[in-house]
Amino acid sequence: MLRLLIDHQTFSMQQYGGISRYFANIQHTSDVKKDIQSVVGILCTKNYYLKDYPAPLNNALGRWLLKKESRRFQWNMKYSKYLIQKNDFDILHPSYYDPYFLKYNKKPFVITVHDMIHEQFPEYFDPNDVYVRYKRLCIENADQIIAISESTSKDLQDILNVASNRITVIHHGYQMNINNSLPPEPESPVPTEKMYLLYVGDRRGYKNFPVFLSALTPLLKKDINLKLICAGGGHFAEAEIEMISRLTLQNQVSQISATDRELTSLYQNAKAFIFPSLYEGFGLPILEAFNCNCPVIASDQPCFKEIGEDAIAYFQPNDKHSILKTVEEVINNQNLRLNLITKGRLQLAKFPMDLCMDKTLSVYNKLVS
Repeated sequence: MLRLLIDHQTFSMQQYGGISRYFANIQHTSDVKKDIQSVVGILCTKNYYLKDYPAPLNNALGRWLLKKESRRFQWNMKYSKYLIQKNDFDILHPSYYDPYFLKYNKKPFVITVHDMIHEQFPEYFDPNDVYVRYKRLCIENADQIIAISESTSKDLQDILNVASNRITVIHHGYQMNINNSLPPEPESPVPTEKMYLLYVGDRRGYKNFPVFLSALTPLLKKDINLKLICAGGGHFAEAEIEMISRLTLQNQVSQISATDRELTSLYQNAKAFIFPSLYEGFGLPILEAFNCNCPVIASDQPCFKEIGEDAIAYFQPNDKHSILKTVEEVINNQNLRLNLITKGRLQLAKFPMDLCMDKTLSVYNKLVS
């Protein structure tokens, strides 16, 4: 039986999020497979996807003792170091890019690269961010690299000169909820009429939100009943509030901190989901929208075309006219909307969770065989 160790990093940093969900899927898969056993190097976590994981202090007492995030991170790292030095595993899969483990680890390790955004768009990030260097060190020392898209694999080869034989492309699998339980019913009401457009996630920098909002303004002003709902990404920053006010869209643009259940409802009832990013490593919200029969409108960047193929209406992300024209075409053409929904369902079938997990386990097995 293969013994896998997943370290603490993403589960110490994220309560929700795509990276922690990815690694939680690996852990849950190992629970039901007979040929693999996994351990996660955490004492305690507030991560939703591992809330029932039997870590030593993953209980009410542990959450009280380690209620400060910095303290929880520190003790989880110590526990991961202890497990790595104990050397009682076959494969290490660090859950983020801190290379602290390099001087302790004696076994093969796999690193998953989710994107090359920091390398592609350094102008959008803190120049003192150590994780760019950390990431490079992990990539250089890894026994095998998992890239979550062909686009990310190409970036690894072009930017860091990584040999193609060190990279395995494994697309994300889709699964809205990791276990059978759903989050509690939403406390705040979610709109149930299709009178809004949906934006999901972070809005900073390369996400291209200011250009997108500016492009959408004529459409919103023409139809005062049409709304733009931004799910997640935190409350609007001062600059965003000022921009919304300057465009006199205070009554039409809003932000919701959505649970998985709320997000599903938002997708299901939206006129369309719009993804205007300049770059992404994969684009999981596209699959979420496909699953909820929500038409997708997105930037014509390589990763989105790889994932969505002809099930997405594409625009040029730096061209406001292109954004506006494409959105108008989709929301005003019922046949086009229905065609995108149908193609989206077919496209979603290409990304089953089982396939993602089986390919990941195959990477582990090749390293130990």
